[in-house]
Amino acid sequence: MGNNRAFEAYSIGYDPDAVEHDLQIISQLTRGMTGSKKKLTMQQAQAIYYRIKEEDIQFRSNMGEEFLLNLYENMTDAQIQQINSEIRRKRQRKQSRRQLVRINRKIAAAVSAVVLVSSILCINWSLLMDLRTNYQTKKLQEKVIVQADLLSADGPDTLPSSDENEGAVPPSDGDGAGIEENSASGSEILLKFTQLYSENQDFAGWLRIPGTKIDYPVMSREGDNNYYLDKNFEQQHDKNGLLILDYRSSIQGGTVSGGQNLIIYGHNMRTGVMFGTLKNYKEKSFCDEHMTISFDTLYEECEYRVVAAMLGSVAYEDEDVFRYYDAIDISTEEAFNAFRENIMGNAIYTTDESIEYGDSCLILSTCDNYKEDGRFVVVAKKV
Repeated sequence: MGNNRAFEAYSIGYDPDAVEHDLQIISQLTRGMTGSKKKLTMQQAQAIYYRIKEEDIQFRSNMGEEFLLNLYENMTDAQIQQINSEIRRKRQRKQSRRQLVRINRKIAAAVSAVVLVSSILCINWSLLMDLRTNYQTKKLQEKVIVQADLLSADGPDTLPSSDENEGAVPPSDGDGAGIEENSASGSEILLKFTQLYSENQDFAGWLRIPGTKIDYPVMSREGDNNYYLDKNFEQQHDKNGLLILDYRSSIQGGTVSGGQNLIIYGHNMRTGVMFGTLKNYKEKSFCDEHMTISFDTLYEECEYRVVAAMLGSVAYEDEDVFRYYDAIDISTEEAFNAFRENIMGNAIYTTDESIEYGDSCLILSTCDNYKEDGRFVVVAKKV
């Protein structure tokens, strides 16, 4: 009966659910407040009105609208406008934050997409570069084979550097040793290498380790060990570079003389090209199965047997350490003994092969991240 009296005024268009809804909201808004809901203080009215605007509360019945009018009666127009302005600014700030979040998410998504695409391109580019390197190496290998087959059938294994052969090996254009220099030294170029040498006179020989991926041309440019770090045989840019014979190592004169070391550098590529698989020699078991290394210079076919594997580094000028990359001339007994002692003292392991005074060694060097400017080195002697 009490409820019927309370809502007599709203009998026309009366909606019980709407009234119940508004009663619950009014009860929540005025909870904890003292006094009658129709006699709110100005501060209470402002607090309730602020909450209604902030939470965007909507009344559904005449009772709710009457409650809202009661709030207006307890506030000034200036107070209402101030609350409305503050709520509007607050919503704008919230909307701006949401918009900023959406923008940041779009940026993050775009950046992620770019990174993903870049990674895919980088991976594919590296694969493409490796495919190009392998393809070009195969072409060079085929030229060596074809040249040997064509010329060895009717002639000697070497091509004398005489005037009658100037067509096979053109004179120097300033990029490397030319026919005149070879003639002066009396050296004779191996037939299988004449084609490659005619194409690039920085070509110094071919390194091959049977049973491994290492099967590449070796370049040597006068006074410059860095030129082929990022160039291929055609002297085009290539991150894989080529194997590089230290220009201080002389292969002139037809044979590699005793008391001289040859040093070959190559990149330690993660994909395994160049000296990317040289690190396999860190395991002695691998070395035991791959003891023989073939390095044919322009003038001589040579085999080497592994003596030791060691870790080294590029030393600072004032460091008193073994600089294997400077151990080229070991023609004196003192220099040889120092070289042998340092190799044996720094070796990860040694093999049954021993080096004696008068031997010539081949040193293969590549980067190793065991320390800053670290190097991994394989030492083999000529047999």
